[in-house]
Amino acid sequence: MMGWLRRRFLLVGLSVLLITFLGVFTPTIAQSEQWRSLSNVVWGKDLPAFTYAFSKTPLVLYDGGTTKQVGTYNFPVSKGMAGVYMSLEPGAIRELHWHANAAEWAYVMEGRTRITLTSPEGKVEIADVDKGGLWYFPRGWGHSIEGIGPGTAKFLLVFNDGTFSEGATFSVTDWLSHTPIAWVEENLGWTAAQVAQLPKKQVYISSYGPASGPLASATPRGQTAKIEVPHTHNLLGQQPLVSVGGNELRLASAKEFPGSFNMAGGLIHLEPGAMRRLHWHPNADEWQYVLDGEMDLTVFASEGKASVSRLQQGDVGYVPKGYGHALRNGSQKPVDILVVFNDGDYQSIDLNSWITSNPNSVLGNTFQISPQLTQQLPVEDVIFSPSK
Repeated sequence: MMGWLRRRFLLVGLSVLLITFLGVFTPTIAQSEQWRSLSNVVWGKDLPAFTYAFSKTPLVLYDGGTTKQVGTYNFPVSKGMAGVYMSLEPGAIRELHWHANAAEWAYVMEGRTRITLTSPEGKVEIADVDKGGLWYFPRGWGHSIEGIGPGTAKFLLVFNDGTFSEGATFSVTDWLSHTPIAWVEENLGWTAAQVAQLPKKQVYISSYGPASGPLASATPRGQTAKIEVPHTHNLLGQQPLVSVGGNELRLASAKEFPGSFNMAGGLIHLEPGAMRRLHWHPNADEWQYVLDGEMDLTVFASEGKASVSRLQQGDVGYVPKGYGHALRNGSQKPVDILVVFNDGDYQSIDLNSWITSNPNSVLGNTFQISPQLTQQLPVEDVIFSPSK
């Protein structure tokens, strides 16, 4: 009898520990008076996680750099986009490569980089991209990325396919090391002894050298025309599209950054207590990365389902196309968020804008409120709530 009780107590104890452990990693904040909804919904019930603790994902180390990635393989809801964090030491290079299944949209968080991009017509762009800058590489175009110092370059790569994996990248050293040697000799016009000096496997990231010099010295080996439309852009150097009470939205859609024709992105800055108000995007998913600070994300998925999640610095959020959502800074410090969309045309329908565009009779009947209360609904379309 005593043995049976011990086993039962042990099982109960293990169950409590398991629940506690799972609670640490739950994607939603527990229902509380602070976050109570009118319907008393259980946050996150029957929904996937809309946040991923990317900050806790371990780095993969290379000669001169690091990477880690997030996509449907570890964040199932993110079907439309995947992300890669990468760092490069001064003089290190992400070797020549291309991506067969996705375009690449990037934001430089720290340091300085140099990119090369080659189009199917053989035209080239060679440019330096510093902190706050963007690049966009169309699917299938050959490119490379270098860290040019001083200091470590750190950047985010976002791909418009949630199944994207860095392991499926087409790297030039991987290609040549898996091609018949005689064919490589014939292609390059080299001898067997020269080909034998090439890497025997994928390099991926290398700090072998030489390091790059000034941009003016980074010229193509042959007579190559320049790509007409720039595929780099200074997002941080833009004036904010919206600025209210210290809260800001900077946006680089295809309008501001024509080279990025099928992806858009921006920076949101929220002061303590401020909110990017309720809205949805009718044409695109939204991929989020917390650059610094922390935020809360609410997502409405229709059919009486909703979620409230908290993201720390380095975490990723995802809102599927058409889902209602809002971002709020409930902390005592400002928060900066990178947002990326898998459509070059930025579209947003904000709740307050929707309200102001309708007559009082529609609003009163919809919300089942008195004419007096209807008169107190918003009459201005402001996407940020003030700081508190």
